[in-house]
Amino acid sequence: MVAVSGGAGFIGSHLVRSLVAEGARKVIILDSLRYGDPSNLAGLGAKVELVPFTLGTDDPGRLPDLLAGVSGLFHLAAEKHNQSKDEPSRVLRANVEGTQQLFEAAARVGVSRIVFASSLYAYGRMSGPPFQENELPAPCTVYGVTKLAGEHLLRTAAQQHGFHWNVVRYMFVYGPRQFAGMGYKSVIVRNFERMLRGEPVVVYGDGNQTLDYVFVDDAVAATLDMFWSETSGEVFNIGSGQGITVSRLLQTMQDVGGDRRPMKQGPADWTAGSCRVADISKAREQLGWRPTTGLREGLERTFQFLRDEQPG
Repeated sequence: MVAVSGGAGFIGSHLVRSLVAEGARKVIILDSLRYGDPSNLAGLGAKVELVPFTLGTDDPGRLPDLLAGVSGLFHLAAEKHNQSKDEPSRVLRANVEGTQQLFEAAARVGVSRIVFASSLYAYGRMSGPPFQENELPAPCTVYGVTKLAGEHLLRTAAQQHGFHWNVVRYMFVYGPRQFAGMGYKSVIVRNFERMLRGEPVVVYGDGNQTLDYVFVDDAVAATLDMFWSETSGEVFNIGSGQGITVSRLLQTMQDVGGDRRPMKQGPADWTAGSCRVADISKAREQLGWRPTTGLREGLERTFQFLRDEQPG
C-alpha cells in the first residue's frame, strides 16, 4: 500500500492513476482539496481512498493512523508559489511544518521509501546555464525556501530512520488536468483557454523568456523510476532538458489550435530576460529515464483535453 499527498491535484492524480495501473493494491491520498479536485480520480473506485487533510493545519496526531500499513510515500502536497507571495505564513506552515510532521509520521509507522516533490524554485536563479543538481541553491522566494527546506527535512529524517529516499525537482510540468481550484494557470492553460474563447493569445514583453516544459506523463514516469530505483539519497532534475521561448511556445500552440489571430502584446513582467532550463543528464544516467513526449504531442493532448472539458 502506498500514500500520495496531494494526490487529487495535477501531477498527483496522474501519479495515482499510474500507481493503480501498475497494480498498487491500495493508494491512500492525503489532500487538502484546496488545489486538487476529487473528479481527477474518477473511475478509480475502491483502489483509492481520499482523505481530506491539510498539512500544517490539521491534527498531526492523525497521521500515523492514516499511514498505517503504508510502505511507500510520495509527498507532492504543497502550498504554491503564487500563494507564497500573498500568504507566506500559510506556505511555511504547510510546506515546512506540515512536511516535517508527515515525514516523522511516515518513519514512525515504518514507511520504507519516500519521494519528495521539490521544484526549480529551490535553485532561485532566473538565468544562466542549465540547472545542475550539484550547484548551490539560493532560493529567492518563500516557496523556493520551503521546497529546499523540505529536501533537507527529508534527508535529516532518513539519516535518523534509515529509509530509502529521493527528491525530484520538477521543471515546468504541463498536461491535462493542470488547473483546478485555486491552482496557478500556466502560460499553456491560460492561452489555450483564450483560444477556445475566441480571444488572441498574449505574450508579455519580448517573449524571449526561455522555459523547460515536460509533459506530465514523463514527469510521473521519472517519479516512479526514482521511487523504485536502488539509488537513494539523491536529487534529480526532471524536465525536457530543452528550453523554448514563450514566443515559440505560443506559435506552436496556435498551430495546434488552428489559431491565426495575431498575438496580443502585454507589458514585460517579472520573468523578462529569464532562462530556466534543466540539465537532466543525472536522471538519464542514474535512473535510465528520458522524456518521450515531444512538445507538440503534449500540447495536442492538452488542447484536446481542454476542448473536451468545455461546457456544452
